[in-house]
Amino acid sequence: MTRAELKANVDTIVVVIMENRSFDHVLGHLRHSMYGNRRDIDGIEDLANPDYINPNIDGQAVAPFWMDDRSFDCDLPHDSGPIASQLRYSAVTGKFAMNGFVHAFEEQVHTSVSDPPVMGLLTPGSIPATGALAAQYTVCNRWFACIPTSTVPNRLMSMCGRTDLGETGIVVPDQQTVYDWLLERGVSWRVYAAGLPFFTLMPRLSLHLLRPHFRRLDQLKKDLEQEPATDWPNVIFIEPDYYDCPLHFRPPCDNHPPLGMAPGEAFLAEVYTVLSGDERRWSRTVFILTYDEHGGFFDHVPPLPVKYRNLQKAISFDSTGPRVPAIVAGPFAPRGVSNAFLDNTSILQLIAERFGKAGETYSAEVAGRMQQKIESVSAVLSLAARNSKPCDLSAVISHSIGGPAPSATVASRLREGFDRAVTDFVVKHRAEAFAKYPELRRYADVSVSPGALTESVAAPPAAAKVSAPVPKKGRPSAPKKRGARKRRRAPTIRRPKGK
Repeated sequence: MTRAELKANVDTIVVVIMENRSFDHVLGHLRHSMYGNRRDIDGIEDLANPDYINPNIDGQAVAPFWMDDRSFDCDLPHDSGPIASQLRYSAVTGKFAMNGFVHAFEEQVHTSVSDPPVMGLLTPGSIPATGALAAQYTVCNRWFACIPTSTVPNRLMSMCGRTDLGETGIVVPDQQTVYDWLLERGVSWRVYAAGLPFFTLMPRLSLHLLRPHFRRLDQLKKDLEQEPATDWPNVIFIEPDYYDCPLHFRPPCDNHPPLGMAPGEAFLAEVYTVLSGDERRWSRTVFILTYDEHGGFFDHVPPLPVKYRNLQKAISFDSTGPRVPAIVAGPFAPRGVSNAFLDNTSILQLIAERFGKAGETYSAEVAGRMQQKIESVSAVLSLAARNSKPCDLSAVISHSIGGPAPSATVASRLREGFDRAVTDFVVKHRAEAFAKYPELRRYADVSVSPGALTESVAAPPAAAKVSAPVPKKGRPSAPKKRGARKRRRAPTIRRPKGK
């Protein structure tokens, strides 16, 4: 679609960014004769294809294999070092071998297993919502993680067009975000979050979390039914409940390992069903589902030679990350595939085309990626699509994602960052924070140590089962004197190697 077509036909862009899965892991089965035989999908046609073989540390060949959705015993390697091992670039051939996924996994867990999860390929029964959207709308064969590193830098690229971090750290630097870009241009926007929003991690934005721009996901349906069209936002970001956040409003549903996919599939079905249920607004909506990065899972397609440089922060990458699952949905999304070169900055390009001035790009950094052949999501869209009838995901929603908060999750730098950010948020905005997010009161409860919320556990919660947190054991605290001021104990936090 052209800029003129976008401005004339699209009122709202909806963005959902999930966590840590590769294209082949989620959608690769669609190419196989057993699971759809879609020749337009660049997926896995033959499990025995020698190009897909990944040797383990002992030199034994490991092929991709079919797997059902489940939780994992641990997170998978996806920092820049392990990713370099996974991609295995050769300076001699100038190509990526894409056969180091098993080796990187075994380096992390210090053992060898017969079916390493990094080579697992999900089948249709494991992705009922994503599979239905893939059948109805546009699957993006060439949508890549922005840079070959972990969660936070890729989230910053997705929402800022640049990153001041090369690796996920405990502190997220203050950067200008897409929220700032939209505010400066008077474009209405909103965040609906199933849990605490991701940018709880960015200190500068903590006050914004208390304002109407940030709302709980439970409000989405009510707002859609009651708000006049003139109040409905132009850009909507919908966020899952993040696994690494120490506080959950519902079972985490971001698909980040060691979680299974089931809660995330129910979350996607819920969001899509609510939005597509309003026929008039849906007719002028573009819905984008993507992931931040591949999470350590195998993908057979080499990354693109798109360079990223941040000289002030000494950050340098010579390619994108591996492919991630991405689907563009809505009435302007043709049924089939797109082979356009895309990453999450393609969304920022689309926002600038629709809501910016004539000829305006989102930023110099995003324009630099455009010059390196990263296209806009507008390359996917077409007025001729006329894909207005929504698919029925009601059966997927029936897999409830409500219930008590899960037990403490596996320790990570991102989890530690969330814990510190949530604590700071409560300290800075106590009364207002409790009013909007009553669940935060646990952080002010002197009878529960914040450290209990960050304990590492031996096994993650199962995909469809959750349990209440287990209080941290220890000697009971001494009785407090009447009238004494309550003081929070400092969090006890594990510092793992990486995330």
